[in-house]
Amino acid sequence: MNGWLRAAMLIPVLLAGCAEERPQIPPDRAISLLATGAPMLRCRQECLEAWRKAQPHAAALEAGAQWHDLAILVATVNYQDDLSLYYLGRAAQGLRFPLAAESYYRQSADLSGTTISCENLSGLCGGVQLPRAALSRLASLSARPPARHSRSTGHREPPEPPPPILQASPTPAPLPVAPPLPPEAAPVRQPSRPDADEFIEPPAASR
Repeated sequence: MNGWLRAAMLIPVLLAGCAEERPQIPPDRAISLLATGAPMLRCRQECLEAWRKAQPHAAALEAGAQWHDLAILVATVNYQDDLSLYYLGRAAQGLRFPLAAESYYRQSADLSGTTISCENLSGLCGGVQLPRAALSRLASLSARPPARHSRSTGHREPPEPPPPILQASPTPAPLPVAPPLPPEAAPVRQPSRPDADEFIEPPAASR
């Protein structure tokens, strides 16, 4: 049995005693409406009793990460306050509708502190610190880079890391060039003269 069907079976029990004219969102439309991020909760005072019965179960669904069931329960009860909008944000985030989640977190933060906030009207805030929790999750979604979709499979892929920064190698300094050597001087040739030891006496003159 899938999640939305289980939630649909629980909702009549949780909403027993409510007026039949109470506005409702059909369970089969809850997820498609959730994905848009548009305002979808319209009921307040006339749905308060139903929300008081459903809120503990909504908190349990959030703790168990049962996002389909949580979205269907909150949408069907249709009670509007900052806590129910926060639950819609959690369901949208868990179902990977980040833009819708941002929208519901903003709507939750906008209602906090007003006369219809969980603190002032229902008295049920489920242990959630509002608007701090909504603003914290909104900031984490806004700071996250968008996921890239694969064209072949349709799955989300993590963003590609930036290319490394290449640093140019420093130009090596030119090596010093040794000055050219002077041409080798040719040896100086001394004028030849007869050796004294080899002198030959001329012959004596005839008388």
